[in-house]
This record gives sequence, structure tokens and C-alpha cells, in this order.
Amino acid sequence: MFYRVVIRDEVHKDIQELSDYIFRFSFSQSIAKKVYDELYKVILSLNFMPEMYQKYLWEYRRVIVKGSYKIIYKIVESEKKVIIIRVVRTEMTNISFE
Repeated sequence: MFYRVVIRDEVHKDIQELSDYIFRFSFSQSIAKKVYDELYKVILSLNFMPEMYQKYLWEYRRVIVKGSYKIIYKIVESEKKVIIIRVVRTEMTNISFE
């Protein structure tokens, strides 16, 4: 069964900020683009079997990408929907879910 993936506006902003951060510190547009593309690839892959990733907090789940980025999402089973809540660097704390 496939799910509809919903990407919140904050997530697009998170991914853009992460890409900008990578570019600032690596000076490599290609590295920043690879991370950007990989994050979206993983997010969109959550349309199939999103429950396979680890439970995180309460009703949230997470998937770690490239060891440094955490995609936090919630499954709404009744609507067959996956809501992407945030994308952060794994070192970041104090994540707001609302």
C-alpha cells in the first residue's frame, strides 16, 4: 500500500538551510546538491512502507540520511499519509515539532 507524502513548508526551508550550510563550509556546490537530492529522494521514498524506520518520539519516526541528517515524520494511517515534520542535522537539539 502506498502513502501520500506531505512535506511541510518548514521542511523545504530546513533542507535549503542545510544545503546552504554545506556549501558555506565545503565550498562545493556539487556536495551540497548531492545532499539536497538525497534528502528529497529519501523523503519521497517514504510513500512505501514508512513504518520500516525506527520510532522516535511518541507518534513520530525518523530516518537517518548519510549519518548526519535526520528526517522526522509521522504516519497518519487512517488517511494513508506520511507527514514530514522536520529535517535537521543529527547534532541539532531542541527540535520544534509544531
